[in-house]
Amino acid sequence: MLRIVYFAAIGLVAIHGLIHLMGFVAYWPLAEIAELPYKTAVLGGRLNLGQTGMRLFSLFWLLAAVGLVGSAIGLAAGRAWWLPVMAAAVVVSLVVTALDWSNAFRGTLISLVLLVPLLLAAGLRVQPRPFAAYPQPSQPMSSTAVPAGLPAPVARYYEAVLGAEAPVVETAVITGRGTVRFMGVTFPARLRFTHNAGQGYRHYIETAVFGIPLMKVNERYLDGQARMELPVGLIENEPKVDMAANLGLWGESVWLPSIFLTDSRVRWEAIDNTSARLIVPFETGEDMFTVYFDPTTNLITRMQAMRYRDADDTEKISWQMEVVSWHSFHGIQIPAQTTVTWADEGTPWLISEVEDIAYNVDVREFIRAEGP
Repeated sequence: MLRIVYFAAIGLVAIHGLIHLMGFVAYWPLAEIAELPYKTAVLGGRLNLGQTGMRLFSLFWLLAAVGLVGSAIGLAAGRAWWLPVMAAAVVVSLVVTALDWSNAFRGTLISLVLLVPLLLAAGLRVQPRPFAAYPQPSQPMSSTAVPAGLPAPVARYYEAVLGAEAPVVETAVITGRGTVRFMGVTFPARLRFTHNAGQGYRHYIETAVFGIPLMKVNERYLDGQARMELPVGLIENEPKVDMAANLGLWGESVWLPSIFLTDSRVRWEAIDNTSARLIVPFETGEDMFTVYFDPTTNLITRMQAMRYRDADDTEKISWQMEVVSWHSFHGIQIPAQTTVTWADEGTPWLISEVEDIAYNVDVREFIRAEGP
């Protein structure tokens, strides 16, 4: 339904642009158009432009037409330049139709209506300021030897990101920014994820418009129970949400890579030369990810699991976290930018980029708090 509305809106913008060609034809003039009779004065006859001025006026009608149609095509094709082009074209449209108000007032009203979503689209391109750094800096980490006997791609991965020794990570506070899709709209966001390694987490997310916080999410998974404070309400005491949150805990543990070696409840199983199965605990049983590795860099490219999305789902959906780029924090190579996608949606609902990590800090109170 949203896609139908989306493409219908694009079509209306294109039609609005094509109608502007009438102004060019009428005021050059190339032909007579009954709705736009030729004249040499605008503003109800109060501003006389003369014949040369009217030709210049007609060129602005043409400019609006080209801008509206071109930006509609750019929007449909997913080009980033569509917004400034459409905004400029709408402003030109507003000016020429307002100057010719008696004949073109409908165009003025349409352009005014278009300004509202354009302003919203512009606001959705402004990233909020990052959260302040966590008040406690990273603490020293002990290390343990990377165990032998790992599946081949897993062993190569740990050699690439850690070397022979694995730092023991007990907690982490991950701070960054990105985008979150909510009800079909993609918002810029700032994020802070707090982890008690392998035990629980808290997510604090703020979406923004023009950099101003608009909606807040405070969700946590502690003691095997998920509690999600969302803009649409509170979700808790839902077994399927608990199961999904547990997979979220272990999927995000890619930012704490040694936990997959130091937690005795976790194990790796071989699949082939570029993938392996990651088995993680859940309640009294287990759950799993399929982890894929780049054969050239030996780094993780994506993690995939079958996961419930909503509390009332009858079946699990394929959930995938893809690693876009890597960065070293405190001597540990971790994913810097990641995307999260549900298979039935096809495009990421979450894109996050890590800007700071504090390891082994005290999170006992913070992981149960409400704000950033």
